[in-house]
Amino acid sequence: MSMVSKGKGIKVKVTILPEKREILLPVGENLLITLRKKGLNILSPCNGAGTCGQCKVRFEQDAPTPTEGDRRFLNSQEIEDGWRLSCLHEVEGGGGGSLVGQVEGEAAIYLVAQAGELETKAQVDSFLEEGDVDPGVSAHFLELSPPGRDDQRADLLRLRERLEQELMVPLPVLKRLPSILRNNEFSLTVIKAEKEILNLLPNDHSDEIYGVAIDIGTTTLACYLFELVGGRQLAVAAGSNPQSAFGADVISRIGHVREQGEEGSEELRRLVVDALNELITRMAREVGIKRDAVYKVTVVGNPTMLHLFLGIDTSAIDHSPYVPVIQNGLTLRAEEVGLAVSPFARVETLPAISAYVGSDIVAGMLYADMRTKDTIELLLDIGTNGEVVLTVGSRMFSCSTAAGPAFEGASISQGMSALNGAIHRVTVEDGELSCSVIGGKEARGSCGSGLLDAVAVLREIGLIDNSGRLCRTEYPLSSQIEGEGTKARFLLSDGVYLNQKDIREFQLAKGAIRAGIEVMLEHASIDSADIDRILVGGAFGSSLSSLSLLRTGLLPSIDAERIIS
Repeated sequence: MSMVSKGKGIKVKVTILPEKREILLPVGENLLITLRKKGLNILSPCNGAGTCGQCKVRFEQDAPTPTEGDRRFLNSQEIEDGWRLSCLHEVEGGGGGSLVGQVEGEAAIYLVAQAGELETKAQVDSFLEEGDVDPGVSAHFLELSPPGRDDQRADLLRLRERLEQELMVPLPVLKRLPSILRNNEFSLTVIKAEKEILNLLPNDHSDEIYGVAIDIGTTTLACYLFELVGGRQLAVAAGSNPQSAFGADVISRIGHVREQGEEGSEELRRLVVDALNELITRMAREVGIKRDAVYKVTVVGNPTMLHLFLGIDTSAIDHSPYVPVIQNGLTLRAEEVGLAVSPFARVETLPAISAYVGSDIVAGMLYADMRTKDTIELLLDIGTNGEVVLTVGSRMFSCSTAAGPAFEGASISQGMSALNGAIHRVTVEDGELSCSVIGGKEARGSCGSGLLDAVAVLREIGLIDNSGRLCRTEYPLSSQIEGEGTKARFLLSDGVYLNQKDIREFQLAKGAIRAGIEVMLEHASIDSADIDRILVGGAFGSSLSSLSLLRTGLLPSIDAERIIS
């Protein structure tokens, strides 16, 4: 797309590779912004500010002249191969194509992260323990006596008296009542919540009700499908939070809403709801059920994520006195929030603790039953918005730490989510470095657990010093260090490096979480040696090595046996 001309209304035909999708882009607009408008959620943790170097695209030919920003984040080979940062370039006309109507020129670009690629993220393989559940939704098979000359009660009255409850019935559900009764010999299944009938089904479907638990992370979405009769977990699906295209942290996304107003809020709401619906659809298809058999959804997340999920104004959260619109939990209908389940399904959001300590950590506290134990326990939710809870008997302390996206791979040079091709485990044995790759394929990047292990291992063998600097020693693996100073990097696997900048990003994230831990220990007047258990929550937490957490100093010195995922 070399510059030939600009003009209002002129567009360039662009082929998106490798999927070969053709789109028209208006000349003169910022490339990142206009690609987003076409539904291509390119990773941009800095939200287009040109400071993260993540929104890379590769021009197949006629790449624009590299900017100073391109040269700062891309190496000479990448620039020669046609890679550019999309936020630093405008759509340009020309490129050898002839003017046809309002279309001038053609181009082909390869996106480093396709819109749907991260939705194939490896599913979490750990299932929650089965147990008694009270989801607040139940199903009842009823056989009603048919009306007659001596029993002329209305259908709804007949149903209510059989249930022995004056339940509300949504009009769409009520309209189906007469046909269900008369076509099925007055046998039906009633799906109900505490005060309302959610659905009516012909015959006996009392064991076919399902629920979904959702964790809306700043970077990652996780969904769990449950059978509500018995509480058995049936499926898990995980994927990227597409809002990441508008910034890696909550502050960037709040800023987007402030700039764009209701349009920006609706844009972010739609992105996350659509992504959740795809995950729900995937789980339902996997176990062979219909989505409208889901009658209960529980949603957790940090306060900003819940506000954006519901389309509620976030503008007061990012500045003093940091006041959210909602803090207590809400109960809504699925049709109100746009989830692709039964329209009258109950959607509950759990309560948050403050504007930056959310319902995700509350869910962890409930699951770990922290309040009822006479022990000292520390619960960590390691992520972009790292949250920490400390219980000392009946006292509880909590805080939020701005860890940033390093643990999710977003601010790492060759970072990626836990997809096929991601290095997720790094070890050294007898002087030999070994990298485990998800899917057993060729490595193409590192995910958060791989980053943690790599830093821990290199620190252990002395190739990273106390300050976090890569340094050469007599250790044989020193030969895998290339470059000097800020340009130094360590070869993990063919074509995949741990850069000096990556180590600094890790230090920032680790420092934030460790600082939060130390501040709470100080407030509680206890020492780390007094901690009985450290609980590391979340799908990401379950993949982390206790030894690496200790070696890097992310956790205070404690027996590894006391660390539980």
